[in-house]
Amino acid sequence: MLALVIVVMSVQYGCESSAPSTKMPVTGFLSDYSRLEPISETSYRYVNPKYDLGNYEKFIIDRVEVLFDYGTQAEVKNWDEVEQLRTYMRRAIEDAIWSNWRVVSEPGPRVARVRTALTNVKRASAFRMGGASMEMELLDTQTGEQIGAFVESQEKGRPLGEYYKWENAKAVMDDWAKRFYNRLKEAHGY
Repeated sequence: MLALVIVVMSVQYGCESSAPSTKMPVTGFLSDYSRLEPISETSYRYVNPKYDLGNYEKFIIDRVEVLFDYGTQAEVKNWDEVEQLRTYMRRAIEDAIWSNWRVVSEPGPRVARVRTALTNVKRASAFRMGGASMEMELLDTQTGEQIGAFVESQEKGRPLGEYYKWENAKAVMDDWAKRFYNRLKEAHGY
């Protein structure tokens, strides 16, 4: 009977593990995935308790990477569109930071590096919503340690015609940038 109770409790509560759920997409972009914890079925987050985001006043924004799986890559008909998405995401991050903080190019005290990858970007079609997945991490520029990391997949809007094929993906990027801005404001006590 005791063995049965232990088995039921193990199944019900799961085993302790620092590894993220196997549903989480892992592309190898982040410096560390092991501490990410699920916050929803499509979002994973890690915040390093050793660092206070409110201490960072300047940010280096690395070039946004775009990582496609084979199925998503097949949807890309024009690689200029990929560059436009990369530029759009970087600009959204810059806009989130510029209002209260500085974007810089050199590491130093109170400077964090923002690394972002767009993954699994889906264009909208007549029968499917567009969307994207993103991996983002903040690194302390002096120690190289991860201050925080975030992985999320999101679809947005409604199916659209060919002319608006990437608009839903852009709406997802705008949402991420807005949440990043709100997180920075909260950390700085605004």
